Parts: sequence; C-alpha cells; structure tokens
Amino acid sequence: MENIILQTHGISVKYGDFLALDDVSISLKNKHIYGFIGENGAGKTTLMKVLTGLLYPTNGDFSLFGKNKPCDILKMRRHIGSTIEAPALYPEYSAYRNLELQRILIGNPDKEICDKLLGMVGLTEVKDKKVGKFSMGMKQRLSIAMALVGKPRLLILDEPINGLDPKNISELRSLLKRLNEENDVTLFLSSHILNELYLLATDYYIIHKGRIIKSITHDELDKKLSVTGQSLEEYFLSITGGDSNV
Repeated sequence: MENIILQTHGISVKYGDFLALDDVSISLKNKHIYGFIGENGAGKTTLMKVLTGLLYPTNGDFSLFGKNKPCDILKMRRHIGSTIEAPALYPEYSAYRNLELQRILIGNPDKEICDKLLGMVGLTEVKDKKVGKFSMGMKQRLSIAMALVGKPRLLILDEPINGLDPKNISELRSLLKRLNEENDVTLFLSSHILNELYLLATDYYIIHKGRIIKSITHDELDKKLSVTGQSLEEYFLSITGGDSNV
C-alpha cells in the first residue's frame, strides 16, 4: 500500500456568503507529482493556504504525515516547502542573502545549503546579484530554492509557471522532475495551463467552483483521451461543463 502523506476530509472555507471551498477531500501519496487544475478563482490557492497553515478552514480536517492532532500537524509542517501567490523575496538583497535569511528563520544549521540550492536551481553565477534585478524566471527559481531550505518532503507550489517564457518553463520542469526523482520530494502543483501539467504530473485533481470534481491518474487520463479522441482542453471543458459521460 502506497504511503499517504497528506489527506483532507471535507475541507470547506466560507467568506461571508461565498463558499470558496466546498467539502474538499484529497489524498497525496509519497513521491507522486500532483497537478491541481482549475480556472482562476476555482479555489486552488485557497486550498493551498489551508494545507500550509496560512488559512483555517471553516469546516473539515486533515492529516499530515500520519498526524491529525493540531499540535502534531503544526510540527509536521516543517516538512512542507511552499510558494503561495507572489514569491516572498527581498528585492534589495542578493539571492544568497535571501536564502541565508530563510535558513536562519527556519533554524536549519546547514550553512552550506544555500550554495547547494543555488547550484541546484542554476543561480550560482548570480548569487550576489540583487533580486530586484532578476527576471521573472530567475525569481521563480529562487523562490523554489527558498521553499527547499528546510529540506521538505512535500513541495506545494501555486502557479509556478505563471508568467514564464517557454525556456524558463522547460528549465523549471526539469528542476521539479529532478527534485521528485532524486530527492523523493512529493509535488503538489497548481495551474490552469493543462498542457504543462500533463508533461509533469503523475496524478491530477480538478477543482471547479470550490469542489473537487475529478481525480485521475496520468495513465487513466491517457486512456480517456485515447478513447474519446478529446484534447486536454476539450476534456477539461467537458468536465467543468457537467458532461455526464466524464
């Protein structure tokens, strides 16, 4: 039986009369890559905020690395790395200084990890350059390095390819694959760009208007597309449009 590292049960989030998440239940298995697909405003970022402790759910609960008590979940969150919405970077500091501050903040005693991570994300040559002068792709790579300072077992990234050009997207995809294959990191990646997630993910959750409407593996998706002759976009639209054949 595959190891489930995160499981939610009926998570709901309500803002006044608006239901941002509605009875969301998901399970993440160790060493898998999950594509979290949905239109803008579907609830992707809201769920990621709940999982990382940035937002408390109105209803529901979840377990993390086998723990379900609030005090234990708080401790287990040290094994999560995340980038939610805009990367939290200091533009007046260098890439190295940003990583060093993050290392100190989370209490990682490994003083060599900053250089290791800069090498991993391909930023060694610009380690002393101010982040404010970085391109969008460089900032995205640095934000992932920041999320890796704590040597996480689970990496949660909200729209990591948003705003990147094709070259940056290809480089980021290669980096994420290496993290999964060489470092055994489980990935939970949100995006509304289906084709890119298709090249990376092993499993998918599709969210629509705050509800999980489909859970499917990559192999199952391939078979579905082969049988129906649909494109990825057509398949997604058939689900979100309420097609009973999905």
